[in-house]
Amino acid sequence: MTSPITGLGASIQRQSTTEQAADAIRQAILSGQLLPGTPLREAALAAELSVSRSTLREAARTLASEGLVRYQMNRGILVTEITAADVADIYASRAAVELAAVDALTGHRDRAVYANLADLVEQIEHAFGRGDSTAVLDGDRLFHATLVAATGSPRLRRFYRQLQQEQRLALALSERSRAELGRTADDHRQLLDALRGSREQARAQLTAHLQAGAAELQRLLDLLAQRKLSHREESETPRG
Repeated sequence: MTSPITGLGASIQRQSTTEQAADAIRQAILSGQLLPGTPLREAALAAELSVSRSTLREAARTLASEGLVRYQMNRGILVTEITAADVADIYASRAAVELAAVDALTGHRDRAVYANLADLVEQIEHAFGRGDSTAVLDGDRLFHATLVAATGSPRLRRFYRQLQQEQRLALALSERSRAELGRTADDHRQLLDALRGSREQARAQLTAHLQAGAAELQRLLDLLAQRKLSHREESETPRG
């Protein structure tokens, strides 16, 4: 339980046990402590978190709604595995919404939106430079959410928030593996520069930005698949 802040008394609401359990598992997944495909053993995990199994199941339902875990017949709760089809669907959905946002922003040229995006680019670059993957992910999420907000459409914003929840694991995997993938710089500044130009330039740069993200994530999935195969072959090789 978190401690109440002195002086605010009853105005502070304590985080529920279910929320705490969900947050602990969420952080373990997004940090790479629990890898995709890892089964979450109810009894062991409930004991480790000092919660009941019913509380753990409720926490798992929350995480399932965020796309971080899935229920599988005869296997129980598993950390979500990202497939090539998932990557294609995530980025096709992003493109549909974000291209509409590009059209809106380059149409009304809201200075406040551009200022917010510029601040976020600075944050992302500083976080990237110091190797803070969590801050990079947060900055990336806010950059694209700010872009989508430029549409002025509450429905698109709600849809995009759900999409961002579902892609959190995919993006976390990619960001944690940036060195392995050979990524040495962030490209949000190029995207911002294009957003300040013509609509055609902005659409082309956003498309390239999303295509690069999808390709990077697919390369990571290929690396993970090769690694799993190698480990399997090693485990099956008879010891002399």
